[in-house]
Amino acid sequence: MNQTIRIDPQRLWTRLNTIGGIGADPKGGVSRFAWEPAYKEAMELLRRWSEEEGLAYRVDTVGNQFVRLEGQEPGAPAVLSGSHFDTVPQGGYFDGMAGVMGALEALSAIKRSGLVPRRPLELVAFINEEASQFLGGTFGSKAMCGMLPKDYAYQLRHRQTGQLLSDAMREFGMGLDPDNLEGSVIDPARYYAFVELHIEQGRYLLEKGLPISVVSSVAGIKQFYITLRGVAAHAGGMAMKDRHDAMAAAAAVAAEVERLALATSLDTRGTVGYIEAHPGEHNIIADRCVVPVDFREADDGNWARLYTDLMAFTQAQCERRGLEWSVHTTCDLAPAHCAPELMALMDDSAGRWGIPHDHMVSFPAHDSMNLSRIMPMGMIFLRSANGGVSHCPEEFTMKDDLAAGTQVLTDTLYRAACDDLFGEGGGSV
Repeated sequence: MNQTIRIDPQRLWTRLNTIGGIGADPKGGVSRFAWEPAYKEAMELLRRWSEEEGLAYRVDTVGNQFVRLEGQEPGAPAVLSGSHFDTVPQGGYFDGMAGVMGALEALSAIKRSGLVPRRPLELVAFINEEASQFLGGTFGSKAMCGMLPKDYAYQLRHRQTGQLLSDAMREFGMGLDPDNLEGSVIDPARYYAFVELHIEQGRYLLEKGLPISVVSSVAGIKQFYITLRGVAAHAGGMAMKDRHDAMAAAAAVAAEVERLALATSLDTRGTVGYIEAHPGEHNIIADRCVVPVDFREADDGNWARLYTDLMAFTQAQCERRGLEWSVHTTCDLAPAHCAPELMALMDDSAGRWGIPHDHMVSFPAHDSMNLSRIMPMGMIFLRSANGGVSHCPEEFTMKDDLAAGTQVLTDTLYRAACDDLFGEGGGSV
């Protein structure tokens, strides 16, 4: 029935390239950061396009944007779709914005078709997902899910200028209120499901020759710092058997991170990006080392086990070498699993439109992870062209692939807004 709802690929492409270039960086790419003038300019353009389509537009207390198409039952829980509105420094046009413009095109196409879904449809453009200046990723979706402390805007400072987030929000205007972060928290009972369209940011779909993929899970992330403390001594004077060498332990831990990841599965990721050593001299045994670890894993049991196994290994290394140690965790996001009902609907929608696809796991984090804790969630990945690169000026997704993913998104959103996917009890989260 709803195959009559056809998106307009040219309108989608033109809008994305128009808004995507706002915040062009003289050094190349786009630097469109939350709570800055270029960001507001892009917000105003989204507002204008939404209102031209006859859609309602609003901004919450932290800067998340919402665009709404009412359904036959305005009080029914809405189907939500969107992605983030900000970029990394010198980023590309497609990361985040493809999902926002895809959702806008979906709502525009449904509105123009004259068909009215049962449930309302909403677009969300999350603020500060990349957190390029005010650190702490997926800020907007965390605010919506009630995951931020009330005084968070008074704790966070701009990484370069030191400005408090509270002051930046007040200067930005548009009704933002650093004293009312809880005003951005949504009631899960008012939402039926969330679907995010996003670029893959890798080479998987490129190598498979597929335009899109239905995401099955978003891998959990554990990021933490292991600090190892030993005793500094002369590299020549101290015998090997008498050393308390923090660097030797740090090297062993780094190698164990790689070994654990390789032993867990072909898809598990384990990374040590650097080792910070003190005093950092050629001829002095290190008395302190900091090892930053990043684990990514989609299986819940494996995700937890990677951490506990590395802790046991670190303890054994320190006992053997006479070291003290501690760990500080900075990110502890459990895997997020896509709702099977939404995956089946996306599979069927892709089949109805003759769009080849498969299933895959997302290893980058997304706002969808936070939303999955309070409502059924699904994701569609778009093929990343140009070698699969992302977070750089060369980031690119082909027009036809963007159209294919947005067509599946549109079909999925409309059907989710009309059908009963989850039974009387709703979806499980």
